[in-house]
Amino acid sequence: MASRKGLSLAKTDFPLYCVRSLGDRHFLIAGGGGQAKTGIPNAIEIYELKLIDGRISAVSVGRHDTGTQAVMNCTSFYDGRNHQLAVGQDEMCCLYSLKYSVIPVSKKHTEENSTKNRKKEADTKKKENEEKTDNKKAETKQIKFDVTEIKSIPTDFDKEGGFQKVVRFSPNHKFFATGGVDGHLRVWKYPDCDKIFDIKAHDSDIDDIDISPAGDRIATVSRDHTGCVWKSDNGEEVIGLVNSNLKGYRYRCCRYGLVEGKQDKCNLYTISIPITRSSKPLPCYITTFDHKKYSIRKQAKAGTEVLSSLAVSEDGIYLGVGTLSGSVAVYISFSLQKLYYVKAAHGIFVTGVEFMSNSESCQAITGDKDFTLLSISADNTVKLHQVNPRGSISALWIIIGFVILVYFLFWLLAELGV
Repeated sequence: MASRKGLSLAKTDFPLYCVRSLGDRHFLIAGGGGQAKTGIPNAIEIYELKLIDGRISAVSVGRHDTGTQAVMNCTSFYDGRNHQLAVGQDEMCCLYSLKYSVIPVSKKHTEENSTKNRKKEADTKKKENEEKTDNKKAETKQIKFDVTEIKSIPTDFDKEGGFQKVVRFSPNHKFFATGGVDGHLRVWKYPDCDKIFDIKAHDSDIDDIDISPAGDRIATVSRDHTGCVWKSDNGEEVIGLVNSNLKGYRYRCCRYGLVEGKQDKCNLYTISIPITRSSKPLPCYITTFDHKKYSIRKQAKAGTEVLSSLAVSEDGIYLGVGTLSGSVAVYISFSLQKLYYVKAAHGIFVTGVEFMSNSESCQAITGDKDFTLLSISADNTVKLHQVNPRGSISALWIIIGFVILVYFLFWLLAELGV
């Protein structure tokens, strides 16, 4: 059962800046100490979610050292055979392939201990045949990931030193977009990395980018306090994101999300934070924009803790946010009503949040929950957050209700003299 601060899944030996769900049962984290010679590694690590003694656990199934450069941002997709990954390492965008193989754990175990464990393995096999469960089958095999670097290109050319801050793959995987401290939005063909266009989108850092589900629009938000939407084929500006209700605020993150799980309907969600801090903390805001006219559909306060990260569930129902003070919250996207909140889930600022899949295969491990959200931080930890399905009634309350009903019936019969 998760603690009040979320379930601790993993603790690494490096600060974390990226988290990505990889299919139903795996996730990737990345980060590092950078070029500072402190002995803190820079790495990409992949974990598998498992049920161990009835508890959700994360087991490392692959790791790749990234040398002297920490991974600060990433995006990925599955091409039907392998997961493809793009990451930001200083001014470079590095492309990796995550190739997996299935290792027969029981076979390896047999080779090492064939004589000693022959009877034990036979008993185990008999038990597996009797129970016929996926979890038992998983004990005899394990997926391992090999991380291979494919290509790297410079994507930011700021005079004082380039730094890529964000990268996103398009939904059809034919291009990816990058942004960084020089304020340029650059779009590249994938996998060739030929530049499609390069525009000066903002006067300061591009903090975040997202691409619409249809792949025809790219949203950007910047430290210059503005947000814009662009055509993905030629970089022509479609519209600026106007939020006249918020003076003294800037956009921090942006994400497209499906409406009711339909591919042809979506919203654009943003989080806005105060430009300057004051003695009296100001609230942050979550805003929903219509994806056609980019008019504001809904806006809600999200507390006075400064928001640092944003994610949308794959069905578009939930929004996950992290804060600079280490807290994690989940909102219902339709109403922007807060559903879940954990104060100081992490010791310091949250650097990323990511929803796991809501597929049956994933829920076989994570349970029948409304959502499963991962959060990471520079405190080196990965936390898991869940809530029971809305409207569900626990078994305890059902029993209590039944006892009360029986007591009432006996009392009624006694009053009637039956």
